[in-house]
Amino acid sequence: MAKYTMLNLFLLDHAPFFGGAESFLLDLVSALNRDEFTPIIVTDPHSPVLNDFRASGARVLTTPLPQINRSPMFGWRLFDAGARVARLARIERADVMHSFTVRTHLIGAVASKMSGVPLLWRVCDDTMPRWAATIFGRVPRVIVAVSRYIAAYYPNVRFDGFAPDGARAPSPISRADARAQLGLRDDELVVAHVGRLVRWKGQDVFIRALARVAQKVPRVRGLIVGAAHAEDNKPGLLGGGETYARELRALADELRAPVTFTGFVREPSIVYTAADVVAHTSITPEPFGRTVIEAMMHGKPVVASNAGALPEIVPEGTGLLTPPNDANALADALTRLLINDALRAQLGTAARARAESEYSLNQMARRMEEFYRLASRHH
Repeated sequence: MAKYTMLNLFLLDHAPFFGGAESFLLDLVSALNRDEFTPIIVTDPHSPVLNDFRASGARVLTTPLPQINRSPMFGWRLFDAGARVARLARIERADVMHSFTVRTHLIGAVASKMSGVPLLWRVCDDTMPRWAATIFGRVPRVIVAVSRYIAAYYPNVRFDGFAPDGARAPSPISRADARAQLGLRDDELVVAHVGRLVRWKGQDVFIRALARVAQKVPRVRGLIVGAAHAEDNKPGLLGGGETYARELRALADELRAPVTFTGFVREPSIVYTAADVVAHTSITPEPFGRTVIEAMMHGKPVVASNAGALPEIVPEGTGLLTPPNDANALADALTRLLINDALRAQLGTAARARAESEYSLNQMARRMEEFYRLASRHH
């Protein structure tokens, strides 16, 4: 059996809410080979994910990781945070530093320069300005993309490969129990939409489509699963929050769409188990689509927007793709699936086979371990 050198991984994360990067990090910690890798999570003392990180079994260190914006204090805040992270990395004898978000990519670049610890970027969204990616992207020893879409989005960044998210295996809860927990009837045909309540996720498109579907499929029931975050209470596509939640409820009432708003569901496996179909309706390109691979792992057919990384995840025969922001096309695709049990079963089986072969937690962890080894060899 091959012997490996134990590597200390310095995992830098901070976001104002529990999002995809945090889900990935917790999954990664759970699946890493602890005979070779020791995970140390570094986050802000006010991180809303702090208790989850502490419950993960990894060591957790905290240091202030300030907002990085274009204020006059931008340079000082960045330098100060980078210096503190660099000091912690030296004390902890970190072998590889891994950043997860735009904020930590920039702080990690400063910390890596100051400490000499190799930095790995996993770029999983398109919110970093291209100028920042080009300039700061010279620092990481290894850069991986969550999808081919993201690699193409940053043409001036040298990517070393791909590391998509992985999805957990379905929990053993039965369909009947899952439906009971969500207050759903056994005879309803359930279409679930899982995502943050922000405008670019397209929940309004979902509601418009469901109102149409209900005319042909009276037993349909839509679930909008997701919480409104105070940080999202702003206008524009990237905003949403409580304002958007009120808009969505008003729209559902106006159109008499058969929609239930569940709020945040801690264990999304319950939703996927209860659903017959899962809809993903982002109206701007999706950098990856974590909820899509989760649905596929549960053997559920997905109707997704044909943009961003989703065509990579849902090739023909594993689900249906529709043009972004097209409620009529979405309604047609959902109706087609809901009235055809055999098609739902066929696509669901193919979706699960693809998720198990490409997007398992085990595969995700093994891919990241290879990139950690690659980064450490530069040390």
